[in-house]
Amino acid sequence: MIVKRRGVSEIISTIIIILIVSIAGSLLFTYSSGLFQGQQDKALKENKLSTDQVQERYKLTTVWWNGNDNLLNITVYNYGTLDIEISDIYINGVRVQIYFFGRNEVILSGKYLKVAFTSPVSIVYGETYSFNLVSNNGVKKIANWEA
Repeated sequence: MIVKRRGVSEIISTIIIILIVSIAGSLLFTYSSGLFQGQQDKALKENKLSTDQVQERYKLTTVWWNGNDNLLNITVYNYGTLDIEISDIYINGVRVQIYFFGRNEVILSGKYLKVAFTSPVSIVYGETYSFNLVSNNGVKKIANWEA
């Protein structure tokens, strides 16, 4: 008895291999494109943040205290090219928790903003206090004030 061997012809097998390689290549290309685009977006975002931080300039100009309680009123001057917001204030390393106005308000370039808050540390006449102002971009400015 003669058994005929049957299999896939060379042409069909070549076409199947080409299809498998093409699909695998397409999947790899799609995956790597998304990965590289995500890394590029992250790098561009970090670069913009660094550029903004360099252009951000502001300073604490005045501190007002009525002499009785821990209510403080400060004035911040933006002399940089970007509009900024003061997101946090620390006094002697302690974060301010209670704000009355001025926090997260936009300070236009060349303008002043008043920020009122309750000091997290007791204010004593004649003592020196360290103010650490932090903008929404993470730029920190330190100023000392004597009560």
